[in-house]
Amino acid sequence: MSLSIGISLGFSRFLSQDKALGKINQIKGAGLNSVEFGLLNCAIGRTNIPGIIPFPTEHQSKSILDLFGDKDYYFSVHAPYRISATTEEETKLKYSKSNLSATLKVTDWLHGHHVTFHAGSFKKKHNNKHVANVLNSWEEWRQEKGYRAKLAPEVGGKYNSFADFFTLVEITSGIENCLMTWDISHDFARGGNILDESGILKRLEKLDEGYDLNSSNRLPMHFSGMVVGKTGEKHHTLLGKGNGVPWELVLSVLKEQNYLEKVNLVCESKVPKGEKFKGDAVSDALKAREFLESNRVVKQYKGKPGNLDYYFS
Repeated sequence: MSLSIGISLGFSRFLSQDKALGKINQIKGAGLNSVEFGLLNCAIGRTNIPGIIPFPTEHQSKSILDLFGDKDYYFSVHAPYRISATTEEETKLKYSKSNLSATLKVTDWLHGHHVTFHAGSFKKKHNNKHVANVLNSWEEWRQEKGYRAKLAPEVGGKYNSFADFFTLVEITSGIENCLMTWDISHDFARGGNILDESGILKRLEKLDEGYDLNSSNRLPMHFSGMVVGKTGEKHHTLLGKGNGVPWELVLSVLKEQNYLEKVNLVCESKVPKGEKFKGDAVSDALKAREFLESNRVVKQYKGKPGNLDYYFS
């Protein structure tokens, strides 16, 4: 079993080396081998605008790599929220492309395999053709610029966010060198059928049809607990909390199908504000790794979406 599993690490120009080292030592101590650098709040723009944080510099990026040492890690980057492939306004598309360009530059400095990003949301019916055209143009531009990291738009967690699992696979698999990011908590939150083995197997079959996945070209996968509302995702939480993301069932199917060497697992668990849960992304990543390394297999999900009193068997 070739397992790539880790957590996300927030990164910006304001991240101090001491704070970064503390988190990296936690990752090293846990024996995790995958890191997704989160540039979520970074953006191109004036630094005096509230909420805008500058992208890391090349020197910072190379310095943080030095802190990881010689061990082999599977690095990736999560792009800022200010990127949208769904907007049809030229000025917003131009701004999105600028932020994507800065993200790709940082990703290459970090030797990252791919860039995960949220494709955007819609106030009207999803325009799949428009998004496909935008992603195609971005991929052509990426290759022209010589950026190495692959584009990997993420399954959206809300019903009005782009897009569901099968739509994303259909669009991105038709674009050379493109991937998608399968966030199983987002998939669950928007009503995707990952509550039984057949629903998960259909997804793996679709992935095999669309991509050439292997240990050096892994599909990005996020997992965590999730609190769900009427519009889908409300917020992430710890595994075993919230509305019952069937993470053990999904991981069991991946293991039985020898799919673990084809995916890069990133835990996005966190304690929501106001809660006093014990745990974090590292402890949940270790929980998932321990489950995968055990003989335990979950075959059936016995929860009800929206019901907090779920359980597995």
